[in-house]
Amino acid sequence: MSESILNGYRVLARKYRPERFSELIGQEALVRTLGNALSLGRLAHAFVLTGVRGVGKTSTARLLARGLNCIGEDGKGGPTLEPCGMCEPCQAIAGGHHVDVLEIDAASHTGVDDAREIIEGVGYRPVSARFKIYIIDEVHMMSKSAFNALLKTLEEPPDNVKFIFATTEIRKVPVTILSRCQRFDLRRVPADELAAHLTGICERESISADAEAISAIARAAEGSVRDALSLLDQAAAMTADALSAEGIADMLGRPGRQDSITILGAAMTGDAAAALAALASSMANGAEPEMVIADLLDLVHRASLKAAGGSLDTLLEVERAPVSDLAELGIARLGRAWQMLLKGHGEVTSAPQPAAAAEMLVIRLAHLANMPTPGEIVRKLAGTEPPTPGQPAAPAQTPVMPEAPIGGDAEAPAEPLADPTVPPADPTADPPPAMMMAAQGEVPAAPPEAAPHSAPETDTPPQPTSLLEISDLADRHDQPLLASLIRTHVRLVRLQPGLLEISLTDGAPDSLAGDMARQLTRWTDSRWMVSLSEGPGGRTITEDRQAVRRQQRDELAEAPIMKSIFETFPGAEIESVKPAGQEDEDPRS
Repeated sequence: MSESILNGYRVLARKYRPERFSELIGQEALVRTLGNALSLGRLAHAFVLTGVRGVGKTSTARLLARGLNCIGEDGKGGPTLEPCGMCEPCQAIAGGHHVDVLEIDAASHTGVDDAREIIEGVGYRPVSARFKIYIIDEVHMMSKSAFNALLKTLEEPPDNVKFIFATTEIRKVPVTILSRCQRFDLRRVPADELAAHLTGICERESISADAEAISAIARAAEGSVRDALSLLDQAAAMTADALSAEGIADMLGRPGRQDSITILGAAMTGDAAAALAALASSMANGAEPEMVIADLLDLVHRASLKAAGGSLDTLLEVERAPVSDLAELGIARLGRAWQMLLKGHGEVTSAPQPAAAAEMLVIRLAHLANMPTPGEIVRKLAGTEPPTPGQPAAPAQTPVMPEAPIGGDAEAPAEPLADPTVPPADPTADPPPAMMMAAQGEVPAAPPEAAPHSAPETDTPPQPTSLLEISDLADRHDQPLLASLIRTHVRLVRLQPGLLEISLTDGAPDSLAGDMARQLTRWTDSRWMVSLSEGPGGRTITEDRQAVRRQQRDELAEAPIMKSIFETFPGAEIESVKPAGQEDEDPRS
């Protein structure tokens, strides 16, 4: 039997527990804050450390306890961020048997009686140390009554008492407790930093490991140093201190990175057969279906970052080229693949046959790869693209008469007025629907030679010739509320210079007509009269735009490519239509 077994083997997670703050990786903000607090003499009386498992909460608490009570090798030192490790308090605290440093597991000390013991102990001065320190691990497990019992003591403890709480469930700790503590959120350790730490340990332990194997362990640990060291310990035992990427993949039940790249590359090019073959090979080698999909998600995420202008520096050299090739597919296709894989991951996790669910997901992903993105669909239809809402077109059943001047006689709309300032012969008559559309829509002005009288050139601002121009005037003069009311509630009956006849929809303010007359007079330097008509009037600007959008959707729905999409995806609908130039602003349009 080997000597290490006889003497008791210390696992790597315990052997390489930090002995000083400089060895605490990934928590620079915490170390800097505590260092400044010690040097300035502004150390709090209570701390709460929170974070996921294995990021250093308990190690930080013990290091802080040692630093506060360290007296140095000569016995004359004071509180420090770098405990000497040689004095009696440092060694006793490291061994876990110092009388003035009490580590309490809150999971087994949850009640009021346990809190009462702490309260009673606080009243006694430290026996031999500078500070009496209470380290309460998993503090969120304490009962509400126990928390309430500690409130007074925690708010005003004696000067020689410190509390250090550690928890993975910070939300379960009452805010009354948190408000009395300095909070430190310990972050997950980045995979590249964790890989560098593992590489150093492998060198000290004489473990042979290639970079890909170390990277796989670092990714699997998900930011937890303890998990990473435990996995390294297990891998070293399994492979006899010779770590390889294939061995790590077998141990973790994850696919090899090249297997995942092959699956995703084939699926994204529409080769379902090759993708399924690579998936089958990966699972035959021991990869779990859920892990395969999780690895595909990671690759799509990294490719999307590259496509968005990010860097691939954290990837291994052999992975950068294939991930860069995936990035060439574009953000629209990668984002679509991400959504499908994310939804599929949940299906694989809950499916009675995870392998079958993973295969179905890969088939769907390969089938989707051959389908155009929304932006490509719009570009293909650009030749028949309907008018945009900003330039409304008249409905097909309503003829628009561009030759008719604004404000013409309702009985004879084709006849021009003798003088544009003279009202029509019958001002009470409702104009026909064609006249309403001409007044409200963006009608081209008649050619100069068709006008009977040319208007003299003056300094008077141009007069609005449509309801849309009136609402735009309101917007340009910082009247957004009035512009919105005009677009929503005003129906045009008749419009000519100085005279506006409208009808209002239900819910319109009673003062709207007066406000329009007053503002038009001010904006145009001309007297305007706005009257209410009993006639129905035309459509509001909002109704007109909605009609145009409906027409656009109906026309687009009749396109052959859209019919093919509807057949492929039953229940799919066209939510909105945008010009081809806006496709990059919203890929869903």
